[in-house]
Amino acid sequence: MTVLAPEQPALQARVNVLQPVGAAALAEGPGADPRDARAHLRPKVLAYGLTPEQLASYRAKGYVHLRGAFGAAEVAAWREACDEVRRRADLIHPDNLRFELCKEQPDGSRPVWKIDPFADLHTTFGALVRDRRILDPLASIYDGRDARLFKDKLIYKPPGEHGNGLHQDYHWWQGFPTSLISVLVAIDPADEENGCTEVFPGYEKGFMTEPGRWSELTEDRIRLDEGEKLVTEPGDIALFHCFAPHRAAPNRSTRWRRQAFLTYNDAADGEHYFAHREHYWWYVTRCRKAEDQRRAFFV
Repeated sequence: MTVLAPEQPALQARVNVLQPVGAAALAEGPGADPRDARAHLRPKVLAYGLTPEQLASYRAKGYVHLRGAFGAAEVAAWREACDEVRRRADLIHPDNLRFELCKEQPDGSRPVWKIDPFADLHTTFGALVRDRRILDPLASIYDGRDARLFKDKLIYKPPGEHGNGLHQDYHWWQGFPTSLISVLVAIDPADEENGCTEVFPGYEKGFMTEPGRWSELTEDRIRLDEGEKLVTEPGDIALFHCFAPHRAAPNRSTRWRRQAFLTYNDAADGEHYFAHREHYWWYVTRCRKAEDQRRAFFV
């Protein structure tokens, strides 16, 4: 473990040192085997870890908003990557399960609403999902253990497009670990006009619908007047638990509302990225087949 000397008060104040439970005796150094299954339990210095106040806020509300986590240059790189990917004619097609397209526009085009998954389509996005400014806050919540990527999606939400109804993310992730936490990464400004995310604090202790069934959350289960809107600036991030109810209104503005949503689980729960992807492909295929049948019926 890295030990900070007394003569480094500025550094001491800037970092957050966490001691994972049961890991104090584990050695770290040149002789450590990187294949050691216990490696994710080793104590570490978290340069971007949550402060005690931020961690307490997360524990109380089920989410925490971290302002200015990334700078203007990084935001510009994300925007450039967003533009590059949505113009990939070799990728964007209604039959590509990664892409959810908007309704047809008057000019016959169908803009991208969402790409899921997206991190492997551009090196800028690949770097984002591994950035310590995201992983360190998660490790703070996971008692010092690292996070493992579970899901990555990029929502473009063009002007005039739909939002999302009230739900808990775990509705779609039943059977996977309940340590799942999503990280909202703000690429564009988000406010009430273009459909920012609204989180309802205090419900993150459990799943609120019947386990094993596909049923979204109804508004009568929530104190709607206690919703907190995540008005974000580019470079902000927000972490919220998979049980935290949330929703987003339609985009009623003339501006895009691009946000990345990166979901992780505690490394102690293992790797689930590809298992989830297979489950997601099954779900999307089933939904699209049902939609095709519905359209054929009403033609």
